[in-house]
Amino acid sequence: MATKPSVRKRRGSDERVAPPLARKQKKSQKNVSVLSNLSSHPFKIILGAVASVIIAGLLTNRIINAPIKAVFYDLGDAIPLEGVLAVNDRLTDAELLLEDQVYGPESLALDEKRGVLYSGFRTGLIAEISWKDGKEKIGQAVRLAQGESEDECDGSYKSMPRCGRPLGLRISEIGELIIADAYLGLFAINWEAEKVVKILGAGEIPSNDEYAPPIKYLNDLDILPDGRIIMSESSTKFDDRDFILDIFEHRPNGRLLIYEPRKKSLRVLKDGLYFPNGVQLSIEKGAAKNAPWRVFYSEMSMARVMQIWVPQDHYSDAPVKIAPLIENLPGYPDNIRLTKSGHLLVPIPSHRSEEDRTLEQNPSLREFLTKILAPQALNYVANYFTDSDGLVLKVNTETGQVIESYHDPTGKIEAISIAIDDGKGKMLLGSDVNYYIARAKL
Repeated sequence: MATKPSVRKRRGSDERVAPPLARKQKKSQKNVSVLSNLSSHPFKIILGAVASVIIAGLLTNRIINAPIKAVFYDLGDAIPLEGVLAVNDRLTDAELLLEDQVYGPESLALDEKRGVLYSGFRTGLIAEISWKDGKEKIGQAVRLAQGESEDECDGSYKSMPRCGRPLGLRISEIGELIIADAYLGLFAINWEAEKVVKILGAGEIPSNDEYAPPIKYLNDLDILPDGRIIMSESSTKFDDRDFILDIFEHRPNGRLLIYEPRKKSLRVLKDGLYFPNGVQLSIEKGAAKNAPWRVFYSEMSMARVMQIWVPQDHYSDAPVKIAPLIENLPGYPDNIRLTKSGHLLVPIPSHRSEEDRTLEQNPSLREFLTKILAPQALNYVANYFTDSDGLVLKVNTETGQVIESYHDPTGKIEAISIAIDDGKGKMLLGSDVNYYIARAKL
C-alpha cells in the first residue's frame, strides 16, 4: 500500500485546507494566466520557429554540398508587352481536344497527307492520333522502353528514367517518325510496318571531340536536306527530370549534335550553350548550292532564339557561324516551328518576372535552395516566381521582329511548349504538363 509523502511545513504557514471550489478556481486562474501570457507574446513562438529554421538552414548550408555550381547572370530587361506584344485574348477561346486522354504532349508532328498527328507523353508513350475535325482519336501507341508496364510508367519523377520521355518529333521524307527521347536516345518508328529502330542509344560518344561527354539529355531535332539529323542536347550534366538544376546553375552545359545516318557518325556541332531546346531548319530561297544551311535553335536559359549555319561537309572542322535572331524575350522559349508562310512560332511556357531577377543575381541563394529542396520542390518555387499563362510569338525569320502574339491571360491555356501550323488556318498547341491538346486560330 502506498504511503503519502511527508510534507515539511514552513513556519507560519496556514495549515487549513482550502474548499474544493476554491482549489478549482485557483487552478483555473493559473491556466488563464499562462494562456494570457502566451497570447500576449505570440512573436516569441514565431521567433523560435523562425530561429530553428534559420539555424537548420545555416547548418545545412555549411555541411551539405550543393548539386550545382551556380554563377551570377543578368538577362537584362525583357521586350515590353506592348504594341504587337500587348496582352490579348487570342488563345482564350481555343478548343481543348482529347482532354484527359493525353498527359504532357510536349511535342507535336502532323502528317497532313495521312491526316495523322503524333505526340509523345510523359508516360513514355508515343501515340498516332487520327486527326479529323471533331473526330480526333488516339489509335496506335508505342513505348520505346521495352518490358515496362503501363502501371509502372505513370509519368512520375521516379518512373521517367526507366520508361523514357519522348520529346522532339519529326516526320522523315519516307514517312517514318523520328523521336528524340530524353533518356533512351534517338529512334525511328515505321507505323505501317509496326517497326521501331534505335538509331542512337543514350551514352553514345561524339567522334570529333575526345573530351566530349556521352549523350545524356536529347531534347529536340530536325532533319537537314541531306538526311542528317541535328539535335539539341539541353544538358550534359543533368537529365530531364532534373532540368531545373541546370536552369539554376546557369552554366553552358548544352550543345547541338549532328548525326549522319548513312555513316553512323555523331559529331558535336556547337557546345557551350545555355539549355538549347527547340530546333528548326530554315527555308532559304535562292541560296547557293553549297551554302551552309541556316538552323534556328531556342536557348531557353538565355531567353533568346539563335541562328547557326551548318556546313554541308559533315566532317568540316571550321568554326560555325552563329548569331541571335531575337533576344530579351518575355519568357523562356521552348520548341520552335515554322508556319506555312515561313514565320517562326515561338512558344513561351514560362514568363519572366522581377522575382527571376532576384534569383539571377544571387547564385548563393540558388545553390542554397538546391541544398534544402528536391528538384520537384524547386519546380514549385520556380513556378511561383513565374507566370505560365498561354503565350506564343510569331517572329519574322529575316528581321527577328515579332509580327504577332497570341495570349490567354485567363490561364485556361497555359505552359505551351509547342505550336504548329495545321495548314488550315489554325495552330495546334502542346504542353509538357497539360492533359489536352489545344487548337486556336493562327
